Amino acid sequence: MSTVIWIGEKDREVLDILEQVFASEPRAELVIPEGDSPTDAELAEVEAILNGAGTIGADLMDGAPKLRIIQRVGAGTDGIDFAAAAQRDILVANMPGANSVAVAELAMASLLACARHLPGLDANTRAGTWAPNEWLHSSYELSGRRAAIIGLGHIGQLLARRLRAFDMELAYYDVFRQPAEVEQEIGIEYRELADLLPGADVLSIHVPLTDETRGLIGAEELALMSDSAIVLNMSRPGIVDEQALADALRAGTIAGAGFDVFTGEPDIADNPLLSAPNVVATPHAGAQTHDTVTRVFTKSLANVLTLAEGGRPDHVID
Repeated sequence: MSTVIWIGEKDREVLDILEQVFASEPRAELVIPEGDSPTDAELAEVEAILNGAGTIGADLMDGAPKLRIIQRVGAGTDGIDFAAAAQRDILVANMPGANSVAVAELAMASLLACARHLPGLDANTRAGTWAPNEWLHSSYELSGRRAAIIGLGHIGQLLARRLRAFDMELAYYDVFRQPAEVEQEIGIEYRELADLLPGADVLSIHVPLTDETRGLIGAEELALMSDSAIVLNMSRPGIVDEQALADALRAGTIAGAGFDVFTGEPDIADNPLLSAPNVVATPHAGAQTHDTVTRVFTKSLANVLTLAEGGRPDHVID
């Protein structure tokens, strides 16, 4: 039997799904640390870590002498010390694509909410203010407008297909250009970044945070877009200059923003976007659907068991 420890959030809703997945698998035993950090006793027999959040460094690895794999339950691996893992012959694997549908759907929902000022309309109606025309001049249809996507991986492609269903014109930039047949099938045009933003009505970001993408969208880039543009970031904080975006929203040179990630999260009380107009803010909830969480835990456990039985896990990061 493989002993697997969960290192991540302790929300009861998440743990209920995790425990249900393990309850149907007799080949694995689940350990959920009692405290904020696992104890030496809890780590002693562990062969696998399911990592939902937090840092996995050398000290933790040394406390788990039988550890063979660190399995991320998402795509990002920001908090894992890869050098320390390699020195100890510990595999690191992630789960790309498992949350793609949920994130693409949240991006779509945030876009529609911004385009039609749904938060403001909802708040007015609940407060007894019947004002259907309050945002008439800044509410618009998506049909016929142009969407720019940065990053056409799993999530970017799913979002592009949904935007196409709204009859939008699509263009994208990615350091890895998709094959021509993929572009044709989706109905999307490749452009270099300098040519992607001018006049764009929607910008949606779906790339990891790297040295190359940090600060990718700042005041200069925002100024190229349409003054009715909506900026979406469901990826990582730091890619968009949040202060510059907040300034543009207040100046009316950008019309709205949908953000699921924020610098300093979860402590974001002073984030400038929260006080800017027409911002839909969600708490890094892109992947948080019952379908996604169940799928991710099930696939992660299967990967751990593959290694335990002598196989090669999927999505090992070399």
